[in-house]
Amino acid sequence: MKSVLIAKNISELLYQLKINKGLKVVGGCTRIEELPDKAISTFGIKELSQIARHERFLDVGPGATLSSLLAVGQNHLPQILFDALNCIANPMIRNIATIGGNLCSPGQKLTLYAPLLALEARLEFKSQSETKLETLQNFKKVPDGFILSNIRVPISNYDLSIFRRIGPEHTITEQSASFAFLVSTEKNAIIDVSLAFAGPFVFKSKSLENALIGHKLPLTKKDIETIQEQVAEEFQNAATDQMISDVVKQQFFNLTRYSFEQLT
Repeated sequence: MKSVLIAKNISELLYQLKINKGLKVVGGCTRIEELPDKAISTFGIKELSQIARHERFLDVGPGATLSSLLAVGQNHLPQILFDALNCIANPMIRNIATIGGNLCSPGQKLTLYAPLLALEARLEFKSQSETKLETLQNFKKVPDGFILSNIRVPISNYDLSIFRRIGPEHTITEQSASFAFLVSTEKNAIIDVSLAFAGPFVFKSKSLENALIGHKLPLTKKDIETIQEQVAEEFQNAATDQMISDVVKQQFFNLTRYSFEQLT
């Protein structure tokens, strides 16, 4: 027999997690085909659904729905995040699905993972006695005894912002992935770049990004070929032992080429 508990606040949620072994935290459940035997819902916990915009970052509670995040407005969200949110499912699903559920879904990474990875989002986890901070790039799973309590999204102005979803529309399969590309330029040179891919596995290479900083613009065809070789080497190294189809790989390489061609 399955049981679903309801917590009124974070303190009650953490208390229930402590006294009930095997209790699983659930949100909108739009990706769950079958509820776990013992679950506790974050629905209705105000502290976990708040959104606060600051000058340099956005704090988003994991229980915030995708619709509520979209309602912040295009002018107040990073463009790449706005674009990603808009391509997820339909308004009915977005009214239920939460940002925390999108990030913490096991296995295949969902649509928001790559753009939030490119933006270098940081995650906050809480237990009854401790708070931990972790970059999304280093995130593997929510630590035992903790809950995801906040997602901090940096707000920066980029000269180029590209988001693409790979795979079939309106469903998630092994062919699904998301691609994010951000670039800032100054005096005809790249001063910041972020390239992220998430789906069957996660790819983001700091060494590749650092190698591109300072590159003179506009890029030439030879520049793009050299960069593509670097991207392919880094991606292949990261994808070793990963189950990823040749179709998805080719789409990723096509998108990286397209992105750098926008800098010619």
